[in-house]
Amino acid sequence: MQPIVSEQVELVQVLLYLAGRQERVIQHINNKGYCEAISAYFHPFKNNRAVLLTRQLIDTHSFIHIRPLQAILSLEEIAAKRDHELFEWAIAVKEFIADTDFHAFYRSQEGYYNWVLKHLKQCDFDVWITYIERYFQQKPEEFKLIICPIAGNYGFNLGATVYTVRCMPYYDEEQNPSWTFDFFAKGVAHEYAHCFVNPVVEGNKDLLGDLNVFFESHTNMSNAYNVDYAVMNEYWVRAFTIRFVEENQQLFPEFDIEEEYRRQKESFIYIERFVELLKEFEQTKMNFEEFYLQVMKGKRLMM
Repeated sequence: MQPIVSEQVELVQVLLYLAGRQERVIQHINNKGYCEAISAYFHPFKNNRAVLLTRQLIDTHSFIHIRPLQAILSLEEIAAKRDHELFEWAIAVKEFIADTDFHAFYRSQEGYYNWVLKHLKQCDFDVWITYIERYFQQKPEEFKLIICPIAGNYGFNLGATVYTVRCMPYYDEEQNPSWTFDFFAKGVAHEYAHCFVNPVVEGNKDLLGDLNVFFESHTNMSNAYNVDYAVMNEYWVRAFTIRFVEENQQLFPEFDIEEEYRRQKESFIYIERFVELLKEFEQTKMNFEEFYLQVMKGKRLMM
């Protein structure tokens, strides 16, 4: 498989960027060249109705994380339903596309997009994806790996299609791009794993009710994980990414796995417990949901 740059994803990232709520919307704006191109092209449209509605949705309806991505990828369906809560936004976005000739902007950046994708050709995407799907014993009807110059990193399901959105490359203060492919691979594994883990955890939220002591023992947790099921999602996904790297050390010989454990334990203090559980899972014939239910119903996370 090969990653792509999506015109739809770039469109919603432009709207989020113009909305000016960077304290809530995770975007990698150290990419000054691309951000300056957005500012220059779309300056006449900074108060466009689509931008204003996007800002309002961020402020009042938590239009952040995967919600803008899911919305833009469902734009036509939303625009066809007058009773949809995002109907007015969808219509405004369609007008924004026409008013700004958004496709012309996207075309103007194709050289940059192709430069990024060219650098990623050395990545063993088929190896990475095959390992992840075999691990979780699931293969979606369609999987799309989308590269975005400024987006945060996300994995989510939308209908029969599974998406992973990854920022690449990152830039330092001197605007030097960083092509750290082991970190990038870990990130792809992390976000793709969310597509398998989240439905299981969130489909069984009732099993989290007896874990108050477990959740309350975390005093250094990011505000992004402000509900118990989000913390549980992250534990399993972060433990899996450690196993992904450990099991594929030949692909990532320079990756510092000990430093990764140390870094994860700063917030996810029981990460080693979850890694050990996954090692046990690997020796069973269960799928992840079966194993997760066994662990939770057996109260095996009680510390």
